Amino acid sequence: MIPHIRRRLCGGVLPLLTFVCLLAATPVYAQSDYIGRYDVFVGYSDIHAPFVNDLHQSGVGTQIGIVHNRWLASGFDFSIQSGATALTANLLPSNFQLELGAALPPGYVLSVPTDINIQTYAAGTQLTLRHFKTATFFVHPVLSVFHIDAKPHPGDPIAAAAIGFLIPRGRKTDTSGGYGIGGGTDLRLSKHLSARLQMDAAWNHPVNDLLADGGWIYRFSVGPAFHFGHNVNKHGK
Repeated sequence: MIPHIRRRLCGGVLPLLTFVCLLAATPVYAQSDYIGRYDVFVGYSDIHAPFVNDLHQSGVGTQIGIVHNRWLASGFDFSIQSGATALTANLLPSNFQLELGAALPPGYVLSVPTDINIQTYAAGTQLTLRHFKTATFFVHPVLSVFHIDAKPHPGDPIAAAAIGFLIPRGRKTDTSGGYGIGGGTDLRLSKHLSARLQMDAAWNHPVNDLLADGGWIYRFSVGPAFHFGHNVNKHGK
């Protein structure tokens, strides 16, 4: 894991998780019988793409859901992350690697710092287990769209020439689909508030004209979830 991301997780997210777990241990009374019709989440989100030089991106995730009954919900999910990684020759298709190998000076290692912005969009259904008063567990398929905007910053004329060959416009955008599975838990803090922890994993091959391989992209999210609207649990529904 990139050092500054590790520091961010250890300094902020992990203490938050500890605090959330302590709060979840407090008594919850008849309020747990309430299941709101609507569900809104906003919180910290981190994307990890190991196949792209162990890329980590931090940002914000949001969700809007409609609860149909005790076990089924549906909704929309959006997140945005930003950060940086290095574009290196080993990520490229073999034909690009051969052409660059013939053109670059002997011993030159191509590594270009690149700013990356990732937006994810997803929609679908979710299965929910509400057996416990203080914790609700959920699982859902992941059918998502990834929109990527990458801006390389070559640091020398050789790198600039290589980027001019690979990305003539100087900026690379791409939209592609992904599929996988996700899930997590809501730790109930009050009638209308929970602390949500979740993880999604989707297989994706972004920028497939520039990256040789696709792989699994993992997204971790944590933050508050708000529940409101009429009680779908009324009359035992």
